[in-house]
Amino acid sequence: MNQVKSDIYRKLQQHLDTLPIGYPATESGVEIRILKFFFSPREAEIALNMRFIPEPIKKIYRRVKKLGITLEQLEKLLEIMFIKGGIRRILLKKEDGTDEILYQNSPLAVGMYEYQVKRITKEFYEDFEQYMEEAFRDEFTCTKINQLRTIPVEKSISPDHNIATYDELKNIFEGAEKIAVSPCICHKGYDLLSKSCNSMSERCFTVNNSALNAVNRGYGHIISKDEAFSIIEQAQEEGLVIQPGNSKRPSYICCCCSCCDLLTNLKKLDRPWELITSNYYAEVDSDLCMGCETCIERCIMNAIQIEDNIAIVDKSLCIGCGNCVVSCPEEAINLQKKENELIPPETSQHLFLKIMDKRAELRRKDKGIE
Repeated sequence: MNQVKSDIYRKLQQHLDTLPIGYPATESGVEIRILKFFFSPREAEIALNMRFIPEPIKKIYRRVKKLGITLEQLEKLLEIMFIKGGIRRILLKKEDGTDEILYQNSPLAVGMYEYQVKRITKEFYEDFEQYMEEAFRDEFTCTKINQLRTIPVEKSISPDHNIATYDELKNIFEGAEKIAVSPCICHKGYDLLSKSCNSMSERCFTVNNSALNAVNRGYGHIISKDEAFSIIEQAQEEGLVIQPGNSKRPSYICCCCSCCDLLTNLKKLDRPWELITSNYYAEVDSDLCMGCETCIERCIMNAIQIEDNIAIVDKSLCIGCGNCVVSCPEEAINLQKKENELIPPETSQHLFLKIMDKRAELRRKDKGIE
């Protein structure tokens, strides 16, 4: 019986490995322990019969009824799996004005990991960190297409930059019908490991359908636009990096500090600049710089060093957040716009299609087809 259960989780691992952001196997088997945290054996069987494309319950049931469960039982199980953060749920507005509930498989990140704010344990976070080191970092970064992008601190942008609307944080909030804020999962993980993180905890935003999901899972609460701007202002004062999803209509906005798993792992890459998604980089005016090192303390990416009493920016690590610009007492640092502007996909669905196409291309190359 235990072997059958183990086989279910291995099959689910192989199934999730077909998603745009895959779920590779390891020699240690840590990925199976993570799946057991997300899914019971029965839930794993159901997840194995789901797709990354959102589907209504009745369509999923056509594949699941062979397991000997009723439609009503499936409905209850899917809701449990959603609350636990193992799958995604979408409310689709139909032409008649009613809502249709759709469910889909979720990647580990951005996805199942971030949904564990209320369930996270020390053991789970340690397993996640181990999996990141053993396999998932390479999977997450292999396409060189980031799921997040960096929006610069508003005060760091010169008016003559003609900032694009998708880089303006206020447009994301102003266009949202609902906004929720929740604690940062990485911050909670650090706390569980007894590591020090002095940044504000409640700082991760979701909008619209994702906001409702955060509330329903029990870790988010709805706030006004004014409250959202107030939290963002505090986050920027603390030097956090503002990172929405990499689309023109993102469903989430992260405010990241040095304990952010994405930024931490970005710094570990041999070629981090390949994954940096930003339209700006910091540049120092050597005539104005006094070498005070304020910018070094402010830079989460460790992208600034002092040479001959002058700050030097490593462009391979600079993510264009602008935190060094607003903190420089001599006003010696400015953000410069990159020559080749990065235009994000329209929606997260378009982003995942782009990632999926690139992943398929890489697999063909590995097999020698191209």
